[in-house]
Amino acid sequence: MDEYLKTLLEQIRCKKARPYVKKELQDHIEDQIEANMQAGMDREQAEREAVRDMGDPVETGISLDSVHRPQVAWKLLGIIVLISIAGVLIHAGIAGKISENAAAGSDRYVFHVVIGLAVMMILYLLDYTVLAKSSKIIAVILLFSCLVTLLGGYQLNGARYFIVLPGGRGISMQTLMLFYVPIYGAILYKYHGWGYKGLIRAIIWMFAPVILVYAMPALMTACVMLVSMLVMLTIAIQKNWFTVRKRRAICGIWAGFLVMPVAAFLIRYLRSSLTKYQIARLQAVFSGGGEEDYFTEMLHSFWQQNKWIGKSESDVMGNLPAFNADYILTYLSSVYGTIAAIFLCCVLAVLIFAVFNTAMRQKNQLGMMMGCGCGIVFLINFFINILENLGIFPQSVTFLPFLSAGGSCIIVSYGLMGIVLSTYRYKNIYPRHLKIGFKFDKTKARKALYVSKMSMCIWTGGTVVVMCVAIYWDLCKSYMNIPFKIITMVLTLLLVGNMRKIVQYNEMNR
Repeated sequence: MDEYLKTLLEQIRCKKARPYVKKELQDHIEDQIEANMQAGMDREQAEREAVRDMGDPVETGISLDSVHRPQVAWKLLGIIVLISIAGVLIHAGIAGKISENAAAGSDRYVFHVVIGLAVMMILYLLDYTVLAKSSKIIAVILLFSCLVTLLGGYQLNGARYFIVLPGGRGISMQTLMLFYVPIYGAILYKYHGWGYKGLIRAIIWMFAPVILVYAMPALMTACVMLVSMLVMLTIAIQKNWFTVRKRRAICGIWAGFLVMPVAAFLIRYLRSSLTKYQIARLQAVFSGGGEEDYFTEMLHSFWQQNKWIGKSESDVMGNLPAFNADYILTYLSSVYGTIAAIFLCCVLAVLIFAVFNTAMRQKNQLGMMMGCGCGIVFLINFFINILENLGIFPQSVTFLPFLSAGGSCIIVSYGLMGIVLSTYRYKNIYPRHLKIGFKFDKTKARKALYVSKMSMCIWTGGTVVVMCVAIYWDLCKSYMNIPFKIITMVLTLLLVGNMRKIVQYNEMNR
């Protein structure tokens, strides 16, 4: 049997598929041997007959090689190329009509698309299981980067969104945090088979980034992340990833997270901790007056003056802020006609549907969850951006995937698509379930110990920084900021858990 399997596996060119094909064939041959032995054969004869029934190893291996090989999602790539070309043409037209300052982002759109395509190809060629194995480390890096932005990032209109790079370029941390959503899918998978303890840990990993992003403050991004991860957690519970009572767990989680934002808002309102700008925005939304109502009326007037085909008489570029970013659909309908905006929305809708179709048809559960996370981020941003352009949704910070100007938005869109393409690439390689955790046996104890020590150092540094800030806030403001207090408790709990693992690894290494 060993010689037969060796010859067969030599015909399969994808080395990553060989262990799983070997395991599947071994199980099949062992079942056949057991059946032959029950029919009266001895062990040696039963094995010989089972191998003979498998057929020629070369022919069988070639047929399996045609199945277990990396796949290319040509339809997805075709739609992405179409959208990229459309985006380049749109923003080239914008950059050629008006000044550089007014067209901020459009003049660098091609450069950002090139970087985005490079990121997409890297993530596409990189096995998504590599991201999954390091998911907690990546999540910690994102959380730490978000914390650094909160404490020392570039401040704009009272908010800290950007990390300024050498050369004056900035990275929007609130947009970059959307990468956390598919990484959260991999973290969820690591708790597959756990009970309520794993569910609580999954909720902590979901809660920490939302609090940090909300503290920037970036309310819309925090809501997008929260809803996306809640849907992913619901899918995981529904698919029996956690040994819990499904209905109670799902209802309890959704009820808790829907009540918490309302409670937090009421607490801030009653304590008069809302800024004048936030109070004015809320009054405008609920009373239907002021700047918010004026902006909504302006959007409605633009759409009413639009033609089905061709340019309207309204001056969108002169009157509408962020017309090449948040309100790119309004610009398209005013300059090229409503049909053009509808067509691009339909193309994006087809792309998002294809992303979900690719994810839900995945045999591998890890790839399914990470692909769903990317699709949910696309869907929510796409839906909210359309409603905002139509004047139905209040003015907020959103973007239309792949088309809105802004380097961070473009790169994140292509990066998320790269993860989706990677899951499709290996859809016929990996089985339904994978072991993506580190195997802490004696041969790898030192590596595990090193990784854990590095992780512990990161948690320790983050905890110390947050505690110092919280103490300083307590001394200056006579009360501790609630988000910082929650972050401190979360980091401390995870730090204690990591220290417990260090002790275990030290005992294993003796």
